[in-house]
Amino acid sequence: MAGQRIFFRGIIIISAFALLLIPWLKLLSQEQKFGDADWARLKQGKLVKEVKREGGTQSMGASAGLFNYPPDLMWKVICALELYDEYMARTTKSVLLDEAAKNRVIAAGDKSADEVEKLFPGMKPGYVRKDPDTRWTVYSYQRNSFPWPVNDRWVLLEISHHDQTLTQSWHRLAGNIKQDFGSWRLEPVPGNPGQTLGFLEIHIDLNLPATGPFTAFAMDVTLPDTYKYFTNMAKDISKK
Repeated sequence: MAGQRIFFRGIIIISAFALLLIPWLKLLSQEQKFGDADWARLKQGKLVKEVKREGGTQSMGASAGLFNYPPDLMWKVICALELYDEYMARTTKSVLLDEAAKNRVIAAGDKSADEVEKLFPGMKPGYVRKDPDTRWTVYSYQRNSFPWPVNDRWVLLEISHHDQTLTQSWHRLAGNIKQDFGSWRLEPVPGNPGQTLGFLEIHIDLNLPATGPFTAFAMDVTLPDTYKYFTNMAKDISKK
């Protein structure tokens, strides 16, 4: 049972990174839809969440949680992709690629993480693509370590940021997983500018039949860890 818990805990971390803007579930679409019981959960440090299987080995997790830090700081945290490997339990490498490196990785196909990382040398560090309407995009490579039979899984994500709406959205470009897309959205807590509501939605498919029945369960169990990791990042960044 202990091994199973570790395995389940690991599955969701691959999709913490991290992060296509997609419609929210009705329950989580706007903070004013929360009832008293929902607010009570949030103030206790718990999540309002929903998890479901979407067919095959793909599952979805949607959640809302409360951060005891202001939105501008939490936005810096969410956008600090190159720090993810310092704070996320199973992320062993988190690197931003430039256009040329991104194209090389996509062309390489379903290679191992070791082979893919040989394509990085010579790239422009800190590359950001400026998009219209205050949006900006990065190409985020993330490598995650899991126990057998999953082993290392890697994904290249195109991640879009909108500073005005504090929204980050992502979709898979390449990797040895089948699907990974989702979004983060941040909102100030009404009447308390020092707190932030964080809305997270994840869709992930590791393309491993043996894990299919457990993916939704793993999300339900480990979604709180994602908020905990970002809280730890906010605590450290706030001191700098």
